[in-house]
Amino acid sequence: MGHFVIKSDHIITPDGEIAGFLEVNNGKITAIHHEYAGEYIDHSEHSIMPGFIDIHIHGWGRGSFAYKGTVDSLRHMSEDLPKVGVTSYLPTSGTMPNDFLESSLQAAAEHIAEYHPEMGAEPVGVHMEGPYINPEYLGLQREDSIQQPSIEGFERFNALSGDNVRLMTLAPEVEGSLDLIRHMRSKGVTASAGHTAATFDQITEAIEAGLNHFTHAFSGMRGFHHRELGVVGALMYHQDVYAEVAKQTGITIRHEAFDILYRLKKDRRLVMMTDCMGYADFPDGYEFYHYLRKETFNVKGGQLFLTHDDGTVKQVNPCCYKEVEGLEMNFLESVRAVVDRLDYGLCSVARIASENPATLAGVADRKGRLEAGKDADILVLDQELQLLDVYCNGVKQAL
Repeated sequence: MGHFVIKSDHIITPDGEIAGFLEVNNGKITAIHHEYAGEYIDHSEHSIMPGFIDIHIHGWGRGSFAYKGTVDSLRHMSEDLPKVGVTSYLPTSGTMPNDFLESSLQAAAEHIAEYHPEMGAEPVGVHMEGPYINPEYLGLQREDSIQQPSIEGFERFNALSGDNVRLMTLAPEVEGSLDLIRHMRSKGVTASAGHTAATFDQITEAIEAGLNHFTHAFSGMRGFHHRELGVVGALMYHQDVYAEVAKQTGITIRHEAFDILYRLKKDRRLVMMTDCMGYADFPDGYEFYHYLRKETFNVKGGQLFLTHDDGTVKQVNPCCYKEVEGLEMNFLESVRAVVDRLDYGLCSVARIASENPATLAGVADRKGRLEAGKDADILVLDQELQLLDVYCNGVKQAL
């Protein structure tokens, strides 16, 4: 990993944008100097900011943790994520058959244990989306794999993951959830409401029990009504809870819905993530219909076929990153889509894409900010927000 210094007039720090010299030694940021006499990498005109942390990502590029669930899938995700600015992440499971879910968690434990910075983005834990959800708001989850919430069940999952579950999405209104939320809070695990039909009062009770986050805000949850505020009303009303949004295309949620949420949450409590799936790594023979994209995804003979409602078919080689990278909107593209609508540009991005996710993932002690003592997870961006360099734990990544 070694020692290096980056000079920039646009270093995005917790105190705002500053000019200086960012010093890195053995994978850690050691200081930001106003002056420096030694050798340095000159990025004076470029922006230097903390790497993005994706806390809700089922798959990306050539790997899908949620649908393939293997160590190789995770290795592909780690290798491909820095290409879109993600330097650490929570591989995210789905509501899947129990045997598959358990083997996936064991694969996550193995990859987290084997990780070194040359492998790419760091898996800092696991986000379990389900299986403790409400079938009324199923989304793309599997109804046949829903389970009853229990502390014992969670502890088994967590043990299989190597005690690496950092976040769990669940339906707080389902019997057993409140006790589990209290238990997770006592262990420092983030409890998030998602795929839930809860009322405003049930969400308020869950917040009192320790729930402090909302999974893909607006989607997969009871909507807002002026007499029954629902889950959406609760996430907007309670100021201290976090809420996440994905893929700023105007399709997943309208731009105006994002703007409303940002006006309420600001940089302090909004979280960006992608909810990407990793379509290229779905099992052979797998087929599903994506109701937002109006496309059927089908894997046959090692190739991915996308059949649109209008009858057009696209064939993709799952092993070629250049072919699969355009299948989903990535983290950096979402940042470009919203940066001009945020209060403080890239300084706001650093909060909602790095610092806040680090807090929810339980790694704020070492990630999420450019400051002395933190891991050297660093992005170098030009004025068009194109990636020039990416460092994961001080190791420069291939782009």
